[in-house]
Amino acid sequence: MPLAQLPLDCEVHVIADWFEFYVLMSEFSSASFRDIQRMWDRRRNAENSAPDGRKEEFFGHDGDEQFLETILQEIRNRIEYLGEAYPFEFNASEEGLLVKEELKVGHTVYLFCLLLSNVNNAAIFELDQFSYELDNFVRDLFQACSTWAAAAVLSGSACSFGFPRPDGSNFLNKLREVYALFGEGEVRAAPLPGVSSSPKDEGIDVIAWGHRTDAAPGRFYVLGQVATGGNWPGKSVVEYIRPFHENWFSEIPPSPPTAALFIPHCVPLTGEATLKQQVSILTRRYGQVYYRYVIPKLADSGHALACNDEKLSIERADDIEHIRTWVADTLDKMRESAAA
Repeated sequence: MPLAQLPLDCEVHVIADWFEFYVLMSEFSSASFRDIQRMWDRRRNAENSAPDGRKEEFFGHDGDEQFLETILQEIRNRIEYLGEAYPFEFNASEEGLLVKEELKVGHTVYLFCLLLSNVNNAAIFELDQFSYELDNFVRDLFQACSTWAAAAVLSGSACSFGFPRPDGSNFLNKLREVYALFGEGEVRAAPLPGVSSSPKDEGIDVIAWGHRTDAAPGRFYVLGQVATGGNWPGKSVVEYIRPFHENWFSEIPPSPPTAALFIPHCVPLTGEATLKQQVSILTRRYGQVYYRYVIPKLADSGHALACNDEKLSIERADDIEHIRTWVADTLDKMRESAAA
């Protein structure tokens, strides 16, 4: 079995992730909540029968109903936050979870985020039986998802600027292309003395902006950074924005920029903080924070804009096919490992 033991000692979002993988590899892509209840019972009974009489309490709860309700509430929260973009649904009796039959863009992006955020996670997988790697191509595909999400936030245009760029463009050429579309700011004719002679992206991965009917400044303008790894708390685009503008523009765009961070992970909670409180803390440091509970729904809307609104410039809509293929191949390998 490629899945590790139910990770009862982890945060509730990790247990919910584990159960989603359990559903994905189960026969008929569905599973009953009674399964995790039985796993809880076996673990609890084993702890109660320990020689020293030790009894472990998970999440601070000491009851079957409390345990299961904690997991169910996490699933309900995901359904509430993600709506139609959540790829799972309760069965008719609401006693189990199943994978939706038709996986649309938002569903695929959610599964992509689920896989990205759990790569080589020993709390989820028996890594000697199943593991997968993220190369630069796969990590870059999340930048495409983030680009669509940014477009949806602004109902506007969005460009994937992070290096390496799929079109192979160099920094200055791409910068001029993006800001010609934006219609604000003047990129320097030549680099300032002392700046990098071969800049990559200067810490900026996604550039997005809204539109006005008069095409004047005063538009919503987002500069974002994309982080797929577990070291995302060390990433922030805030520190890059001022030198990006001052070093590379002879005329800085008059619209004020907003910093953003895009991650495929769930937001871990500190102490007794609620999710809203935790995101408030993160927002003060990183600017707007977009994570797994919001990105799939936004990416779905932004991808639809890219395909249907010719007035907007939204890049990389075709990359959804690469994401679908990678997600399907990785899940197939996981199921094959489970069947072996």
